[in-house]
Amino acid sequence: MIRTVLAVDNEKLADQISDTLEKNSIAVRYRCRTGAGAIRSIKKMGGGVVICGHKFPDMTADQLAFLLGETASLLVVAKPNLIELCSDEAIFRLPVPVKTGELVGAVNMLIQMDRMRYAKTLQHRSPEDLLLIQRAKQLLMEKHGLSEEAAYKTLQRRSMETCAKLTETAKLVIAAFE
Repeated sequence: MIRTVLAVDNEKLADQISDTLEKNSIAVRYRCRTGAGAIRSIKKMGGGVVICGHKFPDMTADQLAFLLGETASLLVVAKPNLIELCSDEAIFRLPVPVKTGELVGAVNMLIQMDRMRYAKTLQHRSPEDLLLIQRAKQLLMEKHGLSEEAAYKTLQRRSMETCAKLTETAKLVIAAFE
């Protein structure tokens, strides 16, 4: 799943970037105009990639990078003199004017990094937790006729709605059906 956020306060520029990405098979999942909006979007998705300018009405790209920490990658697209204002070494920079291939390549690279980061979080589950999640998926598949993917997405969605860990949600599903 591609988890991209376009955080640009200039609507015309946001349309241009969004159109360019979508023409190159990169879906923009959320669009927002503020740093706070980008943070909310990343939290909803549990991570991702933020494409943005050097500052927002409510914060700078450096502040956004600090607040997001390792949950997201930031790509700042701005004039060279404004990019220099970004001091956080974790920020990826792309000076304008930018060629379509450079933008698409940079975003694709960050998406791949996001996928690897997400895969690492899945690997940190204990065997017991993995068994709980698997049992809950099986019950959802049996009781509701869901595919394995749909059962997992149901667990994820319920977990996010209740702000509970996936394993806690799995325990609740198991308890409800057994």
